[in-house]
Formats: sequence, C-alpha cells, structure tokens
Amino acid sequence: MNGVLQELRRRKVFRPAAGYLAAAWISFEVVAGVEGAAGLPDWSDSVALIVLVAAFPVVLVIVWMFEFTPDGIRRTPPRNAAEADAPPPVRPLDYAVMAAIILFAGLLAWQPVNRTIRTGAPPLASGDAVNIVSPANADPEPPASAEPPELTVAVLPFLAMSADDQDGYFADGLTEEILNSLAAVPELRVTSRTSAFQFRGEDLPPIPEIAASLGVAHVLEGSVRRAGDRVRVTAQLIRAADDTHLWSEAYDRAFEDVFAIQEEIASSVAEVLEVVLSETSRRRMRNSGTRNVEAFIAFQQGKELWDRSHEGEDERGLLERADAFFETATTLAPDYSEAYLLQSDWYAHQLSEPELTGDESIDAERRETARTRQAELLERAWETATTDTRRAIVEANQILFSDDWTDARGAIEDAITSRECAHDNWLQDFVTIYDNPAHRRAYTRRQVDCDPLNPEARLMRGQALIVAGDYDAALDWAEDLAARDLGYESEVIRFDALLGLGRLDEADAFLQPHWEYERMRLAAMRG
Repeated sequence: MNGVLQELRRRKVFRPAAGYLAAAWISFEVVAGVEGAAGLPDWSDSVALIVLVAAFPVVLVIVWMFEFTPDGIRRTPPRNAAEADAPPPVRPLDYAVMAAIILFAGLLAWQPVNRTIRTGAPPLASGDAVNIVSPANADPEPPASAEPPELTVAVLPFLAMSADDQDGYFADGLTEEILNSLAAVPELRVTSRTSAFQFRGEDLPPIPEIAASLGVAHVLEGSVRRAGDRVRVTAQLIRAADDTHLWSEAYDRAFEDVFAIQEEIASSVAEVLEVVLSETSRRRMRNSGTRNVEAFIAFQQGKELWDRSHEGEDERGLLERADAFFETATTLAPDYSEAYLLQSDWYAHQLSEPELTGDESIDAERRETARTRQAELLERAWETATTDTRRAIVEANQILFSDDWTDARGAIEDAITSRECAHDNWLQDFVTIYDNPAHRRAYTRRQVDCDPLNPEARLMRGQALIVAGDYDAALDWAEDLAARDLGYESEVIRFDALLGLGRLDEADAFLQPHWEYERMRLAAMRG
C-alpha cells in the first residue's frame, strides 16, 4: 500500500484527482439546480452524472502518465535508482487526501442510488418514464365509494356563445389547449378529452354527478364569445364535493392574443389547488399546443371527423375528409405534432385495411405511396413532439408498420410506463402482446383513471387483469363492462375469468352458439 501511495505522490496524482472530483461535484449540482429554469430536459442531470463519472478514470490516466511543468506537458519519467532507494516517505496527509478522493468519488457515484431510494424507482432515462415494479397481482381495484384524489380535474367543453359553427370549433380548440396546459403539470390528473367532451352543451347533469362519472374532485367549465376581432372567455373552477365555486375569471382579449389565456387559466387552477408550478411545468404549458388560431380550428374539424370514423361511421369517407383538415392545420402550424400523428392514421388504415380504399387488391404502387406518406407524417410528428412520451408513441407507430421490430419492446415500454395520460389508436395493438403484466396492468389502470368513459380503455383494463391472472378482479370488472353494454369483448372477459377460476360449468353455461374458439378452449380445460 505504501508503495502505491508513494508512486501516486511522485507522479503528483493526488491534487489533480481531488480537484477534478470537487469540480465534478460542483458541476453536477449546478446542472441539477438550473435544469428547470434553463429549460433543459429532465434527464440532463443523469447525463451529466454519467459523463462526469466516466471521465474520472480518464483524468487519472492522464495525470499518471503526464506532468504539467512551466515548460509545458511532458511524460512522467520513470522512477530512477535514487528514487527507488530512497522513496519519499508517506505522510498522514497522503492518507487523508486518498480518503478524500475515495469519499468524493463515492458521493458522486451515490447520486443515482440515492435517487432510487428517494423516489422508489430506478434512475430515469427520461423525464417522462418511470419503471413500475409492482407485482402483477399488487394492483387492487379501488372501492366503488372511494373519494377521487384531490388533485384531479376535468375540463368540460367551453360553451360557444354564438351560432357560428367556426366559433364552436374555436371553443373546442381553446378547451383542448387549456386541458393540454393543465395536463403538463405532473401533479395534476386531468381527464382526457374523449371522456370530458361527452358533457357538452347547456342541459347537463349537476356538476357533482358529472365529477362522479369522471372520477375527479374538480370541474372546470366556461364559455367563449367572439365579437369581431375580440374574444371574451369566462372560466370557473368548481369543487364537486359541495358544488362550490373556488375560482372564476373573465378574460377579454384581441383575437390574435387568445392563446395567452390558456396558460393564465391553467396557472390559476394550479394555484387554487395549491400546486407549485416549476419553470419546467410552465414551459410545458406554453409548448402544449399550437399558437395559430386557424390551425387549431382546422384540427378540431379534422378531429371531429376522426372521432366519428372510429366510432363505427363511414370510416373511409370520414378519414379522407379528416386528412384534408389535418393537412390545413399542419400547413398553417408546421410544428403541430398531434395533427401529423392523426393524419397518418388514414394511411395506416390503407396499409392494414386496403378494402377501405374501395379496392381490396390494392396495387403495389398505391400501397408504397401510402407507406411513404405515412412514414413522412410520422417523422414530422416525432420531430415536433414536445414530450418523450409522445415521441415514444410515434416511434411505436413507426415500428408497427415497419419490417424491423428490433426496438419495439423499448418503445412500448417508454410509451406505457409514462406518468402522462397519453394513448394512441395503434399503440393498443402492441399493448395486447406486451409481455410485462405489471406494466400493462398499471398502464390500463391509468388509462381508465384518465379516460373513464372510453370503452376501449375499459376493455383493455379487463384484458390486462386476465393476463395478470387476477381472475376475481376480472370477473368484477366484467360486471362493469356488461353494465356499459360493451358487447362481445366484455362477455369474453367474463368467460376468461370463469375459466381462470376453474368454474367450468358456469363458463359452459355462459357460452354463446357462435363461440367456437371459446368452446374449444373450454374443452381443452376439461382435458
């Protein structure tokens, strides 16, 4: 040990090593401290830590091999005979410096471990993703009478106070922008548009009833009135438990300045709910949508057609018409990521369901044209996405329609382990074959919490319970699905739960005449 310390001292390694570690520690703390204010990604401190730790051995090698002199840098000479016979004595200070170096290196390396202990999760590769480590059967359903969490809110469609159809789309667009701004606050759970927009118009149930249907503690509602180049927006936040108005405000703006309202309303709601907004959250609010009025009116028109097409109406005609509106939106706002993603759906359907084009034997040239157009739109959606989760969802779309699924598992995991309420039409195709029951179960639970009136979300939840082997919970969930009249899929979940519980006679009695696949599975269970 003395020999090693003597050589380290002769080569003057102690001081540069200690200096580097002190500088690295300060650098890491600076990056972590200014991450939000500087607008850096949430994972910047993790990257800085990796770089600083990886550079430490390089620094040691350099100061071991070279010495810095007034004449410049030169290679450290080997120990001569005199130094070998009479090496410099090891002083207590040398031991102290060596201990300090080990301590600083340990503290620097301790940072990711410390984060794991504090957050209960491994170090994050991105600011959006979190690994869910609960076992597959550790996700109990909340009791029906459970109160919704305090930091939950639904944004109902703002009422357009004029008969102009354009004003209706404008009001919907402004509502969605406010919803997106609130959803950018990690502490808040905001009900997705699919469920919240079911409560539209003037003749609505009481607010407490709406809130109970959506599983939220608060409801935000309002109205929009356009008069020439002026816009008046009113908004009010209501606590559902006692139907109390917690906050209300009216905003008068020039039409071109209307986008400032969304952040003001979202900030006010967060303040009333005592959520402290970081600069990162404020930046996400500002970047959550578009700033072009005509673009988001066109997007709302396309989105209305897109929604109807996925509810069973004339799929081909509606998606073709929606494509034109999305094209208008992205032409006016080239950074409109969600418009690119939804526009790509029409070409995805042409690739997966060629009968939609009116020709089931779609020729290779037309198919390649659809593939090229879809790829272009997805690339633009990825480039303009504002969060890692949205990028992961776009990436999953790209992989699904490609010939290379090498990175599929990582993309799916990034998409479904996010804290966001994000979902996508094509992502669910991957979710059904994803092999981590705990991730899948937690994801579907979050989707139901975020979008409680979406039938697809509820069906995915039942399927996840079956995959996780929680047949009792699946059977209870099947009752909920049956009450919502969700048809064949909900009945199959009940059948699967009965099979899993070994209640074969009940499963047999539940069989329908046309259920040949289920009949074979039951026969296999009987041996």
